[in-house]
Amino acid sequence: MSNIIKYIKNYGNKTFYEKEFNELDNLVFSSLSYLDFSNIVSEKKDKISISKAAEIFFLKYKFREVAKLGIAQKESYKILKEIYLTNRYKDVLMYAYKYIGDKNKQFSALTFKVKKKFIYVSYEGTDNLLSGWKEDFELCYKFPIESQKCAIDYLNKTIGFFDSNVIIGGHSKGGNLALVSSMYCKNIISRKIINIYSNDGPGLRKNEIESKKYKKIENKFIHIIPNYSLVGLLLRHNDNYEVIKSSRRDLMAHSIMTWQIDGDKLKLAPLSELSKKLDKSILAWLDKNDDTKREKIIKTVFKALENSGVNNLNDFKNIKTAIKVVKNIRNIDSETKNIILDFLKFNVEYILGDIDIEF
Repeated sequence: MSNIIKYIKNYGNKTFYEKEFNELDNLVFSSLSYLDFSNIVSEKKDKISISKAAEIFFLKYKFREVAKLGIAQKESYKILKEIYLTNRYKDVLMYAYKYIGDKNKQFSALTFKVKKKFIYVSYEGTDNLLSGWKEDFELCYKFPIESQKCAIDYLNKTIGFFDSNVIIGGHSKGGNLALVSSMYCKNIISRKIINIYSNDGPGLRKNEIESKKYKKIENKFIHIIPNYSLVGLLLRHNDNYEVIKSSRRDLMAHSIMTWQIDGDKLKLAPLSELSKKLDKSILAWLDKNDDTKREKIIKTVFKALENSGVNNLNDFKNIKTAIKVVKNIRNIDSETKNIILDFLKFNVEYILGDIDIEF
């Protein structure tokens, strides 16, 4: 099946002066912010070509090391391997690499430049840090979350006075960061933005999507979701999204490697009935439960995980830690437990009909 790798093989010989930037190039750049370019790409505005950065990266990291970090990192490694010697990407400049990962937030960003053509600001989605996953869930009751603040600050500091034709993008949570940073950046920078890509990224709360800030950039916003999307339909969004065909019908549809292409475009498809039902059920549950109830669930569950010694997803592989997690989750107070059960039961029943769930 044809996917982003096929696109790179077919069009990698054409520079951006010979063939204009398109939505598949957006996928390439949005994926690269998942990789650790510490001490390779400058945190400031000193620039390095993709080909040179990749050569250093491959000497520093082997595939098996990167693959342990998660699916997105593994796929991004493969994409970098495909592009770094191509005419299209090898001379693209990289700079302003930023990574923050602590117990409160997980954030990473990277900027690309093709001289006299465009600048692409890429925000990373969630990696394996627990704090990143906690932030994903915080989106349902809190604004701005810590990584959103980082994204706004990053954009304001990275885009200069003489920069133009700025494109902002990201995959998963990175797509949300692309949207929010574009909404709340300085006006002088906002005017330079030509497109904002959210590649299966979650939406916004009601207050933010109905705000003047959102309306101001809405015509530049391109929301791409697979036909079996879950993440991209979380929270609230307009219905003007581009639905594309994935080769998977499960959570792996979130992976850009499963997204099918037709020449130099993503292949379009109707949204699946499953995703339609999920979309409606999530919105209905959000309407039923206010921010306070949502916050109680998230804080209680993640506190139980932290008390179990979980700092990243790899900790779940430790049997002792896993046992502690189960024990602490079972000890959650009855009120919160009932809210969690209500969420699970509500969404399952909405999709499959009546079903009994026990905690």
